[in-house]
Parts: sequence; C-alpha cells; structure tokens
Amino acid sequence: MISLVAQALESVAEDADERGDEQSARNAIYLACSIRGCGIGASIETIKAAEILLEHGISYVASLSERYEQPEDGSNAVDVDGVASEQHGDFQPSRTLH
Repeated sequence: MISLVAQALESVAEDADERGDEQSARNAIYLACSIRGCGIGASIETIKAAEILLEHGISYVASLSERYEQPEDGSNAVDVDGVASEQHGDFQPSRTLH
C-alpha cells in the first residue's frame, strides 16, 4: 500500500510539474518521501503515522486529479484555499488531528 500511494503521488507530481504547478508537484513529492520513510519502521507510532500519511496521500492524489480534470475555462469557481466553492458546505473531516 505504501509503495502504491507513493507511486501515485510521484505520478501526480510529474503531471503537476508538466502543467507548471510547481508547488503541488513539490508537495506530492514530499508527501511520497514521508510515506516511504514511514515504511521503514515497525513501531506502533510509525504505523499510526503511516496510516495518517496514507490517508492524506490518497486524498491529495484525488484532489489534484479532480482539479486537473476540470475544464480550464473557469467554469468551476475556486476560492482562496484552492477548493471548489460548491464543495465547502459538504466537507466533513474524517479525523481530527491534535
């Protein structure tokens, strides 16, 4: 699972870089490296960290994929956070991080 998500993040990073979205490309690469780093240890804390990073990695891949599939004519309004405005009301976080 770790390898699969890391590879997906690297693929999305390459796509982002080709589109000129350098920040998203860097974020995806950093997240992929963090996920791979968690795969080295086997402690309970490392497993919990890997689980959270995997969730974030999957969400990030889905988010970027969705953003890149949208037409570039501005038909979907995007707010300051980079999230489509119509999605704000439906968002419910699956986990609270402390």
